[in-house]
Amino acid sequence: MSKELKFPFDLDLSTLDTGSITNILNDIEQHLPLMETEGDVSQLLQVKAFFEEELKHSSRLH
Repeated sequence: MSKELKFPFDLDLSTLDTGSITNILNDIEQHLPLMETEGDVSQLLQVKAFFEEELKHSSRLH
């Protein structure tokens, strides 16, 4: 059975807790204004959506 890959990468995030993912999301927010092209912004927003989805659907230990 093949596993569908998530954009832009397929990572095992099972070792990250909610605090770690929240920190990653905060870092992304801080970097958005620094992006120089629309493509860079778009790609970073896709990464952000990936982590937001992971945060919503995973049970994490604190």
